[in-house]
Parts: sequence; C-alpha cells; structure tokens
Amino acid sequence: MKKAKILAIVFIIFLIGCFASTRSFKSPSEPDGFRDIKWGTEITTLKDMEKAEQDKSSDSDLVWYARKGDTLAIGEAELKNIFYSFWMGKFESVWIDFEGDENFETLKKELFERFGKVLESEELMKKMDKRGGEEPSTIGHAEQFYAWLGKKTEMTLSYFKGRHKGILYINSRMISEERRAYGKQKEEEKRLKER
Repeated sequence: MKKAKILAIVFIIFLIGCFASTRSFKSPSEPDGFRDIKWGTEITTLKDMEKAEQDKSSDSDLVWYARKGDTLAIGEAELKNIFYSFWMGKFESVWIDFEGDENFETLKKELFERFGKVLESEELMKKMDKRGGEEPSTIGHAEQFYAWLGKKTEMTLSYFKGRHKGILYINSRMISEERRAYGKQKEEEKRLKER
C-alpha cells in the first residue's frame, strides 16, 4: 500500500463526514460488510486470506489482505484488485481498484441499482466549495466522485479519468470511528509523555 492510498482513505472519510446529510443507501440495501464477511469479523476466523504488501508508514494495527480465489468482478465490472483491511484483527474496510472508462460506467450503474443513486460529482464538489475553501487534495483530482453513507457502512466511488483508474472504498463506520478515536488517544498520550 502506498502513502497515497492511506491519504486517499483519510480524505474520503473526511469528505463523507462533510456531506453525510445528502447521501444514503436506499432502504434496505445497506451492506453490513463485503461479500460474505461481516464488519468486525476476526481475521483468525478466515482461512482464505493472504497478507498484502504493507506500506511501512501505515498504521501498524491496520493490516491489509487479499482473498485467495476472490472473484475480481462486481456485476459485469472487472476489478484489478480487492484488498481487505483488518484493524486490530477486526474486518474494517475494502479497497477495490479498477481500470477503464467502460468498467467505471458499468460499476457505477451496478452500484446505483443496488444502493441507490447519489449526488453527481459536480454537485458534490459545488457543495464542498460552499463549505469554505477546504482543499480536496486527493479527491480533487477525481473527475467523478460518489458517496453513500449509512448507519453501518460508508462507501465511495472515485474515478480518475486522466489515468483511467478508479477506487471503490467501503468501510465500517463503527470500526473506523473506533480507529480514529484510538489514534487520537495514542497521539494525546504521546504528547503528554513528551512534556
């Protein structure tokens, strides 16, 4: 995992928080995990996972895996990679890479059918501009961006047309919030020790 992916994840979560009131999953389509793995499932209970290459700068409590024999498709859309993240051993998120304009349109159509249509990218970016000069550093390069926010799950679809690459990121709200709180607590403890 590259530093850019970690920064993208953080920024995507930030964007979801900024615009949560405008997007949600259509009822009752909100997922509680990905494929047959529920959020919070312990990695020790899954025998078909292989550790993925880690970015040395990433959170040491967050470990990425690939699933042996995983179907690299959602509907008719072909996927390049699917990475599953486990924080402190609990299933937290999925990072899915795909390539090509046609795959993006196919995946977007599939997601809209399953989970409901959300704000168009242009409308989302206009709303962001009205929030007071926040710089969309990573996502600002995405020509297409869509987000869904549910009680259990957050999901973003980003497409970088110039590079013909995209990302579908799905995460557990509860575990992500726990991880952020834990990170803040650790930072505070570190600051107190340095005094």
